[in-house]
Amino acid sequence: MKSKLLTPLLATLVLLCGCGTGSTSLPAFLEDDTVRLEMDGVKVFSYNEALCQLSYNEQRREFRALTDTMLDYFVLTLDAIPASVGEKAVANILWSVPGGESSRNRITLEAKRIEGDLIWLCDDGRHTAAVVKVLK
Repeated sequence: MKSKLLTPLLATLVLLCGCGTGSTSLPAFLEDDTVRLEMDGVKVFSYNEALCQLSYNEQRREFRALTDTMLDYFVLTLDAIPASVGEKAVANILWSVPGGESSRNRITLEAKRIEGDLIWLCDDGRHTAAVVKVLK
């Protein structure tokens, strides 16, 4: 009898624990003005002025952040640059991972905050979030 009850319970627990991916905490995300990329609630790249470089291509609407060694990086390309909070843009994102790179394409990001040359972008599910800097 116990095994008949435990099997469905264990299966449910495995599904609940294994299926969920993390998400970015929006309040904490908006408080931090560090250029960075967060995927599923994990910072996969964080800009450090002493160790990194930034670039921006206005024609391609492409933001790049990379370490001086060029081993760690992210590249975020938008179909349009949001001019105000609430505006959305479709993004393609490429970033370094141990042993290679990963990508997410055609992700709709919303401008959650714009301050000076910084734009905080996040998708509706908070699985993809980035802070980028428009260099002019």
